[in-house]
Amino acid sequence: MKGKPASSSTFPLSKMKNYKIFYDSPNKNILREMKNYGVVIIEPVYYTKQQVKYIQRAGTKVYGYINAMEADRWNEALYTQMEEKDFFHRRESRVYYRQWESYLMDMDEEHYRQILMNEVTKQIHAKGCDGVFLDTVGNIDDEHENNPETLWQQRAAMASFMGSIKEKHPQLAIIQNWGFDTLSTTTYPFVNGIMWEGFEYSAIAGDEWAQQKIAKLKKLRKKHKIQVLTVSEREEEESRRYAESQGFCHFHSPRGYNEW
Repeated sequence: MKGKPASSSTFPLSKMKNYKIFYDSPNKNILREMKNYGVVIIEPVYYTKQQVKYIQRAGTKVYGYINAMEADRWNEALYTQMEEKDFFHRRESRVYYRQWESYLMDMDEEHYRQILMNEVTKQIHAKGCDGVFLDTVGNIDDEHENNPETLWQQRAAMASFMGSIKEKHPQLAIIQNWGFDTLSTTTYPFVNGIMWEGFEYSAIAGDEWAQQKIAKLKKLRKKHKIQVLTVSEREEEESRRYAESQGFCHFHSPRGYNEW
């Protein structure tokens, strides 16, 4: 794996008290209110370097969104760069997510990783963001759990991609979304934070699988200084209270990420 791992002496997300995810275009009021958060995760194609700098003046850290394991049809500028070999094929067909209008990608394909790296450089590094939010990393565990060889290949390729980010842009921190087993087996040296969407109290507190993952994440946080960010869509008070009791940083989003 290329690149310098995340430093064990630094913990860029350790002091975050709150955070917010917002994937739409900002206005002046939104830009001003972003300063009330320790971290904001944005869709960087909608922002200028000057706007990012404005948000950061109050100490807010800005993370730019990258859809790591899927290609979105809406992002035409990025989608048109893909070659057929960049898409993951199962039984000689692409894997399509109708809900998101996106396709599963092959992280083991070097051409695809280069496209993503160019996007990190252009949309995140060049605009002065503090880090990268890699969405859909959890697709590796979800899609390939029944194929150990492919699972290993995709995990190793994701770690290689993260290492390349650290090598080319060492100042950028990395948050990955889901992929708990990928984190614990492969990507933990490069990751500064992991997000757990769907962190609702009634679904988490009494679930054995969830409790095992919480215990593992707490160990990873202690050993490798990886912050845990949780998101709920319902049961706000109970979910926040439970997340914070575990030492996690919580965000409640009942209407999705495109409404401020």
